[in-house]
Amino acid sequence: MYNVNELRSFQRIKTECAIQYKKADGDGELKEGTTRNLSGNGIFFIAGEALEVSTLLEIHVIPGTNATPPLDAIIEVIRSNPGKSEGEFEIAGMIKSFK
Repeated sequence: MYNVNELRSFQRIKTECAIQYKKADGDGELKEGTTRNLSGNGIFFIAGEALEVSTLLEIHVIPGTNATPPLDAIIEVIRSNPGKSEGEFEIAGMIKSFK
C-alpha cells in the first residue's frame, strides 16, 4: 500500500493563522477563515461557506508573528467539504502562483 506522505512534493506544516480570501475574478467581498495546514504547493483552511471546486481565489495568510511575512497567493479550490461544526467548510486549495 502507498504511503500518501511519500507521494507529496512538499511536507504539510500544521498552522493556525488568519486567512483572508476573495474570488480572483474580482467579484465578491473579502472573507475570513483559519488555516489548518500549509505546504509549498497547497493550503487547507476552514471557511464559513462552501466554495465551488475549480474556483480561483486570492488569499492573504496573516501569520501570528512579525518574524514571518504574510503569504499572498492565487489558489485553485480542489476540495470543499462540510466541516465538523455547523457553518464550517473545509477548503483545500492548490497554490497556482505567489503574489
